[in-house]
Amino acid sequence: MSALVDRDAPRASQLAAQWMIPQVYATADQVDSSTFDTALIALPVTEQAAHAAWALKAGLHTFVEKPPAPDLRGLHSLIELAQQSDAVCCVGMNFRWAEGIRKLIEALESGTYGTATCVRVEHVARKPVTSFSAELSLEASLFAAQGIHAIDLAQMLMPGTTGTAGQMISVDRGRLCAMGATNPKAGTRLEVLFGSCAAAFYHSVHVTTSRGDMFHLRDLSELQLRPSGGDPHVTEYPGVRVLWRRSPGSDGYTHAGYGPELAAFRDLLNGEAPHRLARLEDLLPVYEAFDALLTSEGLGWTA
Repeated sequence: MSALVDRDAPRASQLAAQWMIPQVYATADQVDSSTFDTALIALPVTEQAAHAAWALKAGLHTFVEKPPAPDLRGLHSLIELAQQSDAVCCVGMNFRWAEGIRKLIEALESGTYGTATCVRVEHVARKPVTSFSAELSLEASLFAAQGIHAIDLAQMLMPGTTGTAGQMISVDRGRLCAMGATNPKAGTRLEVLFGSCAAAFYHSVHVTTSRGDMFHLRDLSELQLRPSGGDPHVTEYPGVRVLWRRSPGSDGYTHAGYGPELAAFRDLLNGEAPHRLARLEDLLPVYEAFDALLTSEGLGWTA
């Protein structure tokens, strides 16, 4: 890390001293981009797209936290910029690299349990209950905080579904959204539930496989298997089996996936090809699915 950019100069200077970062800038305009290779961007929802655009125009490889843009139109603009640039742009903090998700994917890719045929992701927290800014609708704020996680994760685990449909569910506090998509030819389905009506963060991933096995990843902390009737050991023990449980020492960036995700981004820049990193274009169907829901409900991205 060579520099920090933050309008709060005292806080940035304190953080830079703590991590021995040599330079601090108050705005991106002060940065001589020719002296750097990469930009890591973590800003409020309404500011990320402009700064990601600045980095791409400057030819900097860019890692931007989700959401990269506040709406579908903004994402299209960033994709166009990225296509015109030689720089790599990836999006992080969307749970693709969370420890529990990696364990679930390892199990699915082992070949032991067949292929995923039905995926359900539930991602409900206690915020937002008000919009993040005067420009954003509360629904767009919900997408930025919770929905982008859930939709992206479901689409990654179950690609190829079409005909996404959904609705806003009536709740007394916050918002709740349900969505579903299918692939009738393949006989597959994904379902997503996300909202801001809960007392705390609640996360659940259910995957049913072609063999009939059922996985449940509970709060990103415990991966359970409910075996199919054809399991050779089902007569011995037909109950739930715990395949993985989070270590008490696994917390923070490693547990949420941010650390491994940044390492994968570094590997990508060094010529490797980590297959779960999300590029801007990978999030296009995520934004399109939510945009379709907003349209069907007579809602919009803006307030």
